[in-house]
Amino acid sequence: MSKDIRSVVVTGGSGFIGSNVCKTFVDSGWNVINIDKRKREMDGVTQYPFEVDNKQVQGILKLIKPDIVIHIAANNSVPDSLVNTRVTYTDNVGATLSLLNNCVDAGIKNFIFASSSSVYGTSIHEDGSFKETDPTSPINPYGRTKVMCEKIIEDYARTYGINYTNLRLFNVAGSNNGKFGYQKDPLKHVLPILVQKALLGETFTINGNDYATPDGTPVRDYTHVVDVAKAFHNTGYFMLDTSLSGTINIGNNNPVSLLELIKEVETQLEKPIHTLVTQSRLGDMVQTHADITVAEKILGWSPELTISDIVADEIRWQKTKLKKFL
Repeated sequence: MSKDIRSVVVTGGSGFIGSNVCKTFVDSGWNVINIDKRKREMDGVTQYPFEVDNKQVQGILKLIKPDIVIHIAANNSVPDSLVNTRVTYTDNVGATLSLLNNCVDAGIKNFIFASSSSVYGTSIHEDGSFKETDPTSPINPYGRTKVMCEKIIEDYARTYGINYTNLRLFNVAGSNNGKFGYQKDPLKHVLPILVQKALLGETFTINGNDYATPDGTPVRDYTHVVDVAKAFHNTGYFMLDTSLSGTINIGNNNPVSLLELIKEVETQLEKPIHTLVTQSRLGDMVQTHADITVAEKILGWSPELTISDIVADEIRWQKTKLKKFL
């Protein structure tokens, strides 16, 4: 392999976000290596079907000597973190520690971590947005694992000379024009659940309509997965050019409520969705809204795709999955 070709190791590269990140780096000419317990064939991607904390990971890192390690693999369900707390902490904090130890031993110098808007609590700003400098006060175990990982990464970076970027992602959704979409089964996140229920003519449950928002339903800053993958890509090049480390919000900066999301799906499918309102769930944030000033300034990144694009691509993806039922 030519020494001029950059290499990146992606953990969780078989997943929703990870597969899109892998594709973006492949398209840019990088040598891409996926470490994920579930193998997924992708053009231009070398597969190592291991758990992140597998002892063979260190050997892979020493062999490949990647320019960057991108850590996306995680247990990323807020509701699950409330009932399977041990699994969430083991998968998120324990695996991150193992990966960092292997990165230190392999001499890795650039580390990008997929953090989350769940690290925030309630916004202190009038417009409801979150800035990277705001206090972190997560209201669920998932968010707390992400804060812990961020702090651990910062400590490791200081001690071992690692260049790092924590990307706080806001509600990633959509698909790559009907490909590389959300894959968990059973579904865990709101838009895939909503679209699937709508396509099958089933009832969609609204968990609470008494939130302190204009229409009473939670507000989320849905960000297209293609835009998110580009943010990782821009971050990679940024890290090769500078020794600056820090935390950056990656969001759409255009939040919508759950009722607004339902209306957008109804409009695109041209049919009403039957809904059932139940009590709000423990651990659900009232609102997520990214201030992306830092991403725009540092990474030269801003989202290009709208909530309409996100819903359209989610519908394309779900139709391919549900083909035999439609």
